[in-house]
Amino acid sequence: MSEHLRLDILSRLRSKDANIRNSAAAQLAKLIADAEANGRHGSQNAVYAELNARVVKNVGSSDIHDRLECTAIISALVDVDILDEAQRTRITSQLGVLMWQSNLTVSTEAVGVYKKLIGKKWMTVMSALESNLNRSLEWLTSERSEVLRTTALLIIEALCTGTSTALSQFIPRILLQLSPNLRDPKVEIRLTASRALGACLGMVPSHDTATRVPGLSYLYEEQQRLQGIGSVEGYHAALLICQELIQHGGMFMQAHFAPTSDLVLKLKDHRDPVIHKAAVSLLPVLARYSPQDFTKLSVSGETLMARSCNYLMSLLKASERDRATAFLALGQIAQSCSAEFKPFLEPVTRAIKDVLVQRVKFRATTSGLASEADETAQAILQTIAMLATAMGPTLTRYMRDILDLMFTTGLSQALCDSLAVLEREVSQLVPAIRDRLLDVISIILVSVPFRPAQPSLDSLEHRMGAMSLHYASQTSSAHGSSDRASISVNGAGSSGAATGEGSESTSLVVAAAKSIAVTTDAIVLALHTLSSFDFSEENLSEFVRNDILYYLGHQSAAVRKEAIHAVSRIVLSDPLYQTMAGAGVEVASEVVQRLIAAAVTDQDAEVRLMAVKMLELSSSSSSSTNNFDFHMGKAQNIQALFLLMNDEVFEVRLAVLAVIGRLASMNPAHVMPSLRRMVVQLLTELEFARGNSEREECIQLLMVLVRSAESWVRPYVGDIFRTILPRIDDGSPQLASKILDTVAALARVGGSDLVPHLDKLLASITQALGDQSSAPKRMSALKALNNCASHCGLVISPYLEYPQLFPILAGLVKT
Repeated sequence: MSEHLRLDILSRLRSKDANIRNSAAAQLAKLIADAEANGRHGSQNAVYAELNARVVKNVGSSDIHDRLECTAIISALVDVDILDEAQRTRITSQLGVLMWQSNLTVSTEAVGVYKKLIGKKWMTVMSALESNLNRSLEWLTSERSEVLRTTALLIIEALCTGTSTALSQFIPRILLQLSPNLRDPKVEIRLTASRALGACLGMVPSHDTATRVPGLSYLYEEQQRLQGIGSVEGYHAALLICQELIQHGGMFMQAHFAPTSDLVLKLKDHRDPVIHKAAVSLLPVLARYSPQDFTKLSVSGETLMARSCNYLMSLLKASERDRATAFLALGQIAQSCSAEFKPFLEPVTRAIKDVLVQRVKFRATTSGLASEADETAQAILQTIAMLATAMGPTLTRYMRDILDLMFTTGLSQALCDSLAVLEREVSQLVPAIRDRLLDVISIILVSVPFRPAQPSLDSLEHRMGAMSLHYASQTSSAHGSSDRASISVNGAGSSGAATGEGSESTSLVVAAAKSIAVTTDAIVLALHTLSSFDFSEENLSEFVRNDILYYLGHQSAAVRKEAIHAVSRIVLSDPLYQTMAGAGVEVASEVVQRLIAAAVTDQDAEVRLMAVKMLELSSSSSSSTNNFDFHMGKAQNIQALFLLMNDEVFEVRLAVLAVIGRLASMNPAHVMPSLRRMVVQLLTELEFARGNSEREECIQLLMVLVRSAESWVRPYVGDIFRTILPRIDDGSPQLASKILDTVAALARVGGSDLVPHLDKLLASITQALGDQSSAPKRMSALKALNNCASHCGLVISPYLEYPQLFPILAGLVKT
């Protein structure tokens, strides 16, 4: 095994999980890029050579894992920008072999990589677009293999999505070949053909009536013909075509709105579940396409909207299978026809409440289920968010009985997303939402609610008609909530009796939160929620100090990362800390100490980087009362930060240097001596570095230092510039780009100090502007020229001394 490739990376490339393969491919891409940055190109790049050898060996293997590994390796190679034309040609050829495989998993992964290639616009790929399209169309008609026909449809979708109008002349042929596949006996092929049809229609420019109108007319006539067949495949194909025509046909379907609506209403009760689901899903599509027609079109004595909503609500009571689809359809109709939806708001919210209550009763009788929301619960949460977007504050009074029930689905990302929308659209619910979230988070993290129940206050708020912040007990008859289900928490009743507290009623939210299994994922989500929502009106200082800081020492790196993010966000948003008063200042000092300790000692590089990022983020604030500089500026903390400059991970060193540069203004006596030594050390390393990667790291560190400590670095601008200037023309395009970015920063800081070196600098900038091999290098050169002109007094002289400069700049403007 080569030293460049680790065994664990190669083993993960063979995983069945696409996410694991993608992660390993990203690591491989970084290995190749690092080798290229050091000047080892093409066959001299040992990493690329070994990867290519593995692909050549396994691309024709009969083992699916070998071919998945090849696909992942090619995906990593595609992400590398520094590849010569021979390498790109070889990669494209190898990917073509993988795309036309007999295994659909391999083919699907390969087509995904092919989409990336189209986005890269490699010459070898763009020149073969027509041949790949012709081959795909031929296989749609001549090939009996379902896998190859599905692959052909995926390739057509990729080509139509990524090539804009380059293949517009093939649209009539594509539409003709897609029609038979839209009525294929296999549902998966029909759905894939529908996506390809949508991509094809999206490729047609709206102003190209010569292509657009005949194509749309052909499709509409085709769907009418398919209706006449009367088969399951024909009806499904007709619905799929109608959906794509509505979404991509513009005003064409306006004249056919009524017949299309009749078709949807006719097929909504079809016995085949595929047709039934497709018809139901088309109802909100019709509402979004033409809200006016949807609300006014009369069908059998009632409007299309009334008939659709009544039918969808009947599905909510009919079977569990259709509930998720029906809820989502109702929410989407509300978004499209918000004003006309008001009569249906009460029955829809009542249905939401009834379904959630049934879930609570079922969970209680089955002694607890998984806390994650099932498909119906997630659909309900999305529907509530859509109703909030559509109806706004009108939804407030309907949420009184629903808000607590939402939390019975368990803490999930779907719940957090829905609550975030409610906070934004229905501001009256903000205090109640935040109070309940804090209790759920506290129960997951420390096993107790954030604040104790206050029965007398809850009863008073209920009688006054207010939504209790401590929310009513669902077992208390005083609150008169007959719809709420009584659920018991594991051991809660017996525990209360044992401690002499009696059988206290437990709130619905607290009981549901206590039933959540406290796993690593649950803790991570709780901490993420704590940092995502605005709890600035609550004093969380002691909560952070006593409970959240504990998780900075958790055994899971994911928990430690999220805890670092949470404590930083909470402290920085604390109003007391922003005024530098109260316990918030002491807690902030302790948080800074723990963050620095985590940045120095944690074994996981991502955790160390997160800790430094939080310090850097706080330091980037424009207000000195809204960051940690006051605490980081202490001598012992500055000394610890300088230790981080020895970290093995370059990103950590880069981030901590930005923090140190900022602190130069806070405590120059302790920062500047070490900072001066660091500048000299970086210049020495830059001068004697062996590889381009080491030079690039030194350049980036210098650039960050110049940007973060401008006034303190100015005395060293001349020395820095003299060291980096000779290397603008000698290194790789990546290194040259970084050097030019540093020149731009130096020009802004040093100004007149760069004037003696402008002759040499302008020659290098002019040469970089004309380098067509690297777009990033040209952009960096343009930034450097702009800053030199702005801060060094250059106006006319560059155009006089370098006559080719103006034509180059004019060409950049044109292209």
